[in-house]
Order: sequence, then structure tokens, then C-alpha cells
Amino acid sequence: MTQTKIAWDSGKPIWERLPECYKENNIALWLTSYFDSLLVDTKAKIDDLPRQLNPLECDEVWLDVLAPLCGFTEVYWDKTWPTSSKRLLIYNSYLNIWPGKGSKEVLSLILDCFNIQHLITSRGNFIIGTSTTGDPLGTSAWEYIIYLPTIYRNRTQFKLTQRLNTLYGPCWCSSEIIFNDSYFS
Repeated sequence: MTQTKIAWDSGKPIWERLPECYKENNIALWLTSYFDSLLVDTKAKIDDLPRQLNPLECDEVWLDVLAPLCGFTEVYWDKTWPTSSKRLLIYNSYLNIWPGKGSKEVLSLILDCFNIQHLITSRGNFIIGTSTTGDPLGTSAWEYIIYLPTIYRNRTQFKLTQRLNTLYGPCWCSSEIIFNDSYFS
């Protein structure tokens, strides 16, 4: 083992590498102890950085640091959201959320991140250029419906669904939120 490795393993990287004549002096130990602990703590934080950059394993305080790095600006992020939801949003950001933003699938994924029971269905069909009845594009809008359990009425889940629908739902479509328990077991 090298002297450097032995010094770091002992938790005294400076003191262990001093000449032997200084190691016998208690003042040398006292002078180096603060800097030894500072170096050991700093090295531990640097060694822990890969874990902190993983949203599924990082400490909770790191989630709000990682959010802007993953595209969640203040409009798309709320620091009061549950930790589990924050982890899933950041984890899915680059592979699923941002590439598919504006689709029913992404909206459903985001509602799942918040454990909001839902069902998203289409009302009518959308064909580029014409509707199913042959009318020119624009005479009948494509619509989708978000079904929620009636227990969500006048609760935070309903308001959050409205907000997430505005942020992540298809913007060229009209939508409606309907409470109906028959879709949920």
C-alpha cells in the first residue's frame, strides 16, 4: 500500500504524511486535525456525487437542484410536490417526458407519477387535413377527456390534474375533465 492510501484510510491524510519527528508532537496533531477532517469530508462528498446525480437514489434536497438541469423550470416544477413524484419526473424527463410532451401518453405518465387515478380517452378521430366526415380541417376539433374518480372533486388531485393538463397535455386540442367512478375499480 502506498503512503497516500494509508494516510487517507486512517482519516488523517496530512498528519500521516508528516515526517516522524512531527508525529511525536501533540501540537502538530492539533494543527492538522481540522484540515484532515475538512479534506476527508470534502473527499466523501465528491465520492458521493454520482449517487447525488441519480434522481432515484439522491438525497431529497438534491431533487430541487436536479430539476432545472432536467428542464423543469419554475412553471413546470413545484418544490412542495411529494418526493416520490419528483424522483419519477426527473428520472423520466429526457427519455419520455420532453420528447413526447403534448401527447396523451406523456400526460398519463405524469399523472401516474403523482399517483392520480385517471383514464384518458379521445372524443372523435383526428385525421390530418380532414375530419372523419370529410369536413375541412378546423371545423371539428379533436378532443380528449380525462376521467377522474369522484373522490377527487374539489381536492388537490383535481387542481393538480388541471395544471398538469395545461402544461403537458396536447395544446392544439380541447379537453375536459369528467368525474366518473365507473371507469375505476
